[in-house]
Amino acid sequence: MNQDNPVIILIQIAVPLVLTFLLVYKYIDFLTKTTHFVCPACRSSFKLSKKDFAFALKTGVLNEHIVTCPVCGYKGSMPIVKDRS
Repeated sequence: MNQDNPVIILIQIAVPLVLTFLLVYKYIDFLTKTTHFVCPACRSSFKLSKKDFAFALKTGVLNEHIVTCPVCGYKGSMPIVKDRS
């Protein structure tokens, strides 16, 4: 019937993809605004950009990512720390 219409198929694929992208973007936006990392080597606090946060590798431990400190250059696992309100 109407299942072979290419416009319907495109809508069925595009709408969920766009909604998924928007939800992931808002989640990353929220996390970058409310959290930061603390370097274990030099103890400096820093925030990541949305792009860097999205592509930071997870370690398998809850709320921990592998990131590079912008101050000393240390690259390793660092826990996500919530900002004080």
